[in-house]
This record gives sequence, structure tokens and C-alpha cells, in this order.
Amino acid sequence: MKSYTILISIVAALGGLLFGFDTAVIAGAVHYLKPFFQLNDAEIGLVVAMASIGCIPGALFAGGLADKFGRKNLMIVTSLLYIIAALGSGIAGSFVQLVIYRFIGGIAIGMASTLAPIYISEVAPPSFRGRLGMLQQLAIVTGILLSFISNYLIVNASYTFLNNDNYWRYMLAAAVIPSVIFFILLLLVPESPRWLVSKNKIADAKKVFGSIYSEEESLAQVKMVTDDIESESTPALKDVFTPRFRKVVIIGLVFASIAQLTGINIIFYYAPLIFEKIHFGGSVLFQTILTGVVNLIFTLLAFPLIDRLGRKKLLLSGSVIMGLCMFILAALFYFNLLQNYFVLLTIFIYIGGFACTWGVVLWVYVAEIFPNKIRGTATSIAVFGNWVANSIVSLTFPLMLSQLGPVITFGLYGIINISMILFVSRYVFETKGVPLEKIEELYANI
Repeated sequence: MKSYTILISIVAALGGLLFGFDTAVIAGAVHYLKPFFQLNDAEIGLVVAMASIGCIPGALFAGGLADKFGRKNLMIVTSLLYIIAALGSGIAGSFVQLVIYRFIGGIAIGMASTLAPIYISEVAPPSFRGRLGMLQQLAIVTGILLSFISNYLIVNASYTFLNNDNYWRYMLAAAVIPSVIFFILLLLVPESPRWLVSKNKIADAKKVFGSIYSEEESLAQVKMVTDDIESESTPALKDVFTPRFRKVVIIGLVFASIAQLTGINIIFYYAPLIFEKIHFGGSVLFQTILTGVVNLIFTLLAFPLIDRLGRKKLLLSGSVIMGLCMFILAALFYFNLLQNYFVLLTIFIYIGGFACTWGVVLWVYVAEIFPNKIRGTATSIAVFGNWVANSIVSLTFPLMLSQLGPVITFGLYGIINISMILFVSRYVFETKGVPLEKIEELYANI
């Protein structure tokens, strides 16, 4: 694989870094937002979840727009929305303004979470598609960790202009820096060669494929994609749900949705809130940083696994690990065994279990299981489901924690994780090393 392919994939994945940063930075800001705007539990849930709610239309329409205007152009629009959201959140003068800018940021996140996996899957050679697709998740967890570190540094900085009333402003505005970098780098990457072929820009597509493959392989790629696209007409939205495609679209939608029901983002969005209920002392923000470090380490560990073990084995093992960890957390809270580091260790194991299984497989799988003709729209539908589930989890968790208590809350998530084994066993098909143009054959007999 050429280094050029890695570089353009990394640039596309930077949208994921901002995705991780913008969604997780709120974890540290909530503590200071609550007294500043005098928020109740429902309002806290709203300001946290608003980014996820914005992701719903962002994800739903990004694929169709990318099919029409190109993957690169839509990613540039995404970077501009990130900049607007970060600046606006930092200067918000009211709770309503903050919610609006969080929503705009969510639109950008939803678009990035759809566009980056599509772009990477379309430039990646089949034998490396899993590892390159993982760059999206690696960027996300890096963004999460950077947001936690940024929050910690802002609160512990000695600058006189920083105080309890404005910590949250600088936390949320910090995303401007990576957003501008993302915008500049996007100007340097090429358009997806598969999209270029779909628009009959064959010469441009040959040039891009030539930068990714050898001359002989690039010509073969152009022919394979051209034959695949010419073999059928471009489907309308309603055609995505015809008998031929309906099965795989539903599988992708359900798969992406239940990935959020693992409960991973209740840890990252509400880590300080959870750690405040644990009694072993230390800085809550520093403990939150540790969750980001664990997330990053286990994501890196998964790099050699996804194309070696395959997607399905990782998903099954992850469901078992996460389910057991949630049950253990429920038991620890039930017996009030909170004055030791076993709770923190359990949370770390849970995060590691997600990071090297569902976390890395999610963005690879939803971008590779759909045929070329419907990939943009179908991926949007799947990611739309992911963000709907994310919004529900984000909105309900603070209320569940206060009304049902941690025992029932974590116990319910344990049941969900174990139940996911049934879905994966029956409906997830292995895509390791299979060319995108051949994947449709895999789910024909499911």
C-alpha cells in the first residue's frame, strides 16, 4: 500500500477527530455550565444530547448530498460548520444560543461520521480496508482524549482571565484549532475515485487510482467500478428499500443503532458525573483523561486484529466483555463497594472492550457492506440510526441515573450488551478482505 493512500485517509479521518472532540468536550464543561445557566437534569441532558440530535439530519442527508456533489466538497462544508459551532459555543450568551450552536456542531459531526468512512472505504485497497477504515475510530478516540486533556489544562491553567464562570467557554471554543487545520488539509486531498467514475470523470478517476495502485491495478480498478456502475441505473431513495437492498440496509441500520446502546457514550459524555459518585478521591477530570488514554491504547491494539480475525469475532467478544462489565458495575454500586479502584478498573476494561471491538468495527462495517450504487444513501441511513440511538442514550442517562439509580441503569445496559450477541451471530456477515464490488454476494443468503 502506498503512503499516499494512508495520508489522504488520515486527512479524511480528521473529521472523526473533531467528531470525538466536540462530542466529548461537553463532559468537562457540564460542571461549569450547570451553575452558570442554572440547569436542571433535563436541561443538562438536552445540552449534552443536542450535538447528537444535530447529527441526525447531518448523517441522514450527508450521503445523498455526497453522491450528488462529491465526498470532498461535503467534507469541506463539514469543516466550516465545525468552525462556526466552536466559535458560537464559546461566545454563547444564553442557554438557547448554546443549544443552537451545539446543534450546528452536531450537523457537522453527523456529516463527518458518514463522509469519512465512505471516502476511506472507496480509496482503500481491499486487504487494507479494515485498518484504514479504523483510522476513523482512531481519530475519534484521539479527539476524545484531546478534549479531556484540553479541559484539564484549561481548568488547571494559572491565567487570571480563566475562572469558574468561563472555563466552559474556552473548553468548547478549543475545537476551532483542529477545525481550521481540517479545512486547510482537505483542500489538498483528491476526490473519491469511485465517485468520479460515477460522474463519468474517468480521466480524473484514473489519476487518483494511479496514485493509490500500480498502473496495471489502477486500470483494473477503473474497469471494475465502471462495469459495476454501468450494470444498473442510479437508484432513487425509495429503491434503497426494494427487496434487493432492503435486507442489507436494515442490517446496517440496526447494527449502527445498537452500537450506541452498548452505553459507551454514557461513559464519555458523563464520565465526571459518574466519577463523582465514586469515592476513591483524586481529580475527576484527571480520571476522565485516563478513560481517554485507555480508549486510545485499545483502539491501537485492534489495528492488527480487524483484518486478521475479522469483524464478526471482534463484535461477539466485545459484547461479552462489555455486558459482564456493566453487570459488575451494577453489583459494585448495589453492595456500595465504591471506595476502591476496582470500579475504575471495571470502567477501563469496559472501555477497552468497546474500543478494540465495536468501536473499530462500526465505522468500517457501515461503509463497506453496501453496494456502490447505494453506498452514500445507505450509509447515511445507518449512521442516522446510530445518532438517533446516541441522542436517546444521551438524553435519558442523567434522568435514569437520578431516578432509577446506578444499579438498575448499569444492569439494563448489561442486558442490552449480552442480547447483542444474538443479532451479531445471526445477521452480521464477515467482510474481511472482500472487494467492495463483491460484498453484495455475501448477504444474499442471510
